[in-house]
Amino acid sequence: MLITGLTVGPLQENCWIVGAAPRCAIVDPGAESERIFEEVEARGLAPEKILLTHGHVDHIAHCAQVAERYRIGLVVHGADLPFLERPQWPELEALLGARPCPAPERLLEDGETLAVAGLELAVLHTPGHTPGGACFVHAPSRTILVGDTLFAGSVGRTDLPGGDWAALERSIRTRLFSLDGDWRLLPGHGPETTLASERLENPFVGARARFAPG
Repeated sequence: MLITGLTVGPLQENCWIVGAAPRCAIVDPGAESERIFEEVEARGLAPEKILLTHGHVDHIAHCAQVAERYRIGLVVHGADLPFLERPQWPELEALLGARPCPAPERLLEDGETLAVAGLELAVLHTPGHTPGGACFVHAPSRTILVGDTLFAGSVGRTDLPGGDWAALERSIRTRLFSLDGDWRLLPGHGPETTLASERLENPFVGARARFAPG
């Protein structure tokens, strides 16, 4: 499994490029599309799809640029479709150089297997940070693209529109922590981590949790 990541934009969002080379999918192109193009083309990759873990503007701002350059569509969970259809934070959109997001070619469903770029990715609906938050699970490499559901030593914010702490905690504990063994986690911000580490050490939801967001 090919994995490369770029941290883009002022909010330091992680855009991941995954696939079985030379095929690839681009996950959460939130800013700096020219850098994404350079990385893809320097590696001789052929993008097939844009995958969105959720619909916040810092993860979708450059979907239009990527879709146009490679003539590809995007997929997102249906509960986050409203984020794609109307502006969220005009000042942030201007800062990111956002353009209106293309309509998804289809909507993701929990539990489906997405065949893309030579991979089979299981879709886990993990609401809480947003209503349509989703994780993409690649079982052969034991790797999960977790978006803003779970971070190294933290969790996604729930104080933004659509956020729900009880739903996020439930998603992490029942959808992610219930997976067997250890997994590599590729989050939407910050460094990668592992499921085993977060099960134990995460201060919000781990075994040694000290507090929950207010």
